Amino acid sequence: MNALALTDDIARHFGRARESYEQAARLQRLVASRALSLLTPTAGLLLDLGSGPGWFHPKLKQHCSELIALDLSHDMLQKTMAAQQATLVFQADAQSLPVASESIDRVFSSLMLQWCEQPGLVLQEIDRVLKPGGSAVLSTLLDGTLQEFKQAWSQVDTHQHINQFLPLGFYQQLQQQYPDLCLQLQTELVQLDYPDVLALARELKDLGANTVTQGRNKALTGKQSWQKVQQAYPSRCIDGQISASYQVLYLTLTKQSSES
Repeated sequence: MNALALTDDIARHFGRARESYEQAARLQRLVASRALSLLTPTAGLLLDLGSGPGWFHPKLKQHCSELIALDLSHDMLQKTMAAQQATLVFQADAQSLPVASESIDRVFSSLMLQWCEQPGLVLQEIDRVLKPGGSAVLSTLLDGTLQEFKQAWSQVDTHQHINQFLPLGFYQQLQQQYPDLCLQLQTELVQLDYPDVLALARELKDLGANTVTQGRNKALTGKQSWQKVQQAYPSRCIDGQISASYQVLYLTLTKQSSES
């Protein structure tokens, strides 16, 4: 799948989830709240990258005087505009921001970066649009996320059923590429429980987070396959419930001022 087709596919999946997203966003609520605690309030402009349906904007608005929302999905942005929290709304790719250089005081982005083909380009764009002395807080998922789901599927077929997530080392070496950005990295393991594997798969679909970028099976998955996955799932509880692991990374970026 080429880059443009992949971008369109991701936007389409998230667009379909605009009505179900907020109810399914257990992980998103937890991670966004923790990311927000790392964000320094500003009297200026705050850019929300990957704003989704704008469900988190009432809290973001408390950290700025004006809020700009950007998302890849037109359908998601319809919900954002209806909420009437953002001053400006843009449909665009975070890897190519339609924003003037050195015009933004703060950037916030929660669980969006893992859907970008080139996360380094997103940081490059954040570096460009931030004012000297400005800062950003981003959260993303790392390699090891949904490892139990992946392990269970490996017992059933050879297809890719979850997205590939980058290792921590990728982000650790970014400091060398952007010397005027001071990066701080924090990791967290979040575990959520589900009644069964179908409930886990349904939540991913309701979030629009069921896009697989490589090696996916385009055929429908049958009931028998799901039963095999449930049986192969590691660390099942006595009552049949399962736990899924999410490896979360929080990045705090500060752009050096011209006086530094």
